[in-house]
Amino acid sequence: MFPNGMMKFSVIKRIILTTVSIGTILLLLFLITGNSTPKDLDERAEEALEYCKENGYSTDYCLLVDYGRHSGRVRFFIWDFEMEKPVLRSLCAHGYGKGSTARRPVFSNEVGSFCSSLGHYRVGKEKTMSKPTGRKALLLYGKDKSNSKALQRGILIHPVSLPNFSIYPFLIPVKVHKVLGHKIRPKSEGCITIPFRKYAKVVKTVKSSNKPLMLWVYEGMY
Repeated sequence: MFPNGMMKFSVIKRIILTTVSIGTILLLLFLITGNSTPKDLDERAEEALEYCKENGYSTDYCLLVDYGRHSGRVRFFIWDFEMEKPVLRSLCAHGYGKGSTARRPVFSNEVGSFCSSLGHYRVGKEKTMSKPTGRKALLLYGKDKSNSKALQRGILIHPVSLPNFSIYPFLIPVKVHKVLGHKIRPKSEGCITIPFRKYAKVVKTVKSSNKPLMLWVYEGMY
């Protein structure tokens, strides 16, 4: 009986080790995929630089948001024009209005739509929000027809309870939900909402610039 018992233990041990190994490999693949940059980010950055030059924005940095990406992947970026690469990558929620889902946002410029809006924005000064009381946020001024009512709608960049890392293959829910033990509160009624730690770095970049930063929100195709 002893040898048979040892054999069974050995088989179980191999199964456990194989399962753990496969799980580890999958986790690494998900992390790599979730934190990778979009294939066209370089091209978008080149286009953004031309826009910044033509419209008097900072040519040191810009902010890029790709709402065409899976919401569990990083899709908010601070792009450094001199280094020609992103110096910050972050999760970013989208608005929940007009039937938007965790997988697919619906875009609108309508007041009261609670939707995200595509287009170019000028990033303004930091202000204190009325709700939640005392929370800081960056003003946004819509510069295109598709986002011209941003200020009227109260569209901001502000921090919320999102993880500081990719949660791929999970999606950012449009309502409060728990993912991997973390309570996720996307709290986007059209605002650009990012994790607290990432927001602090965005504010530091905005305040260090002599010219206003440009934010470009677009929907890449994948």
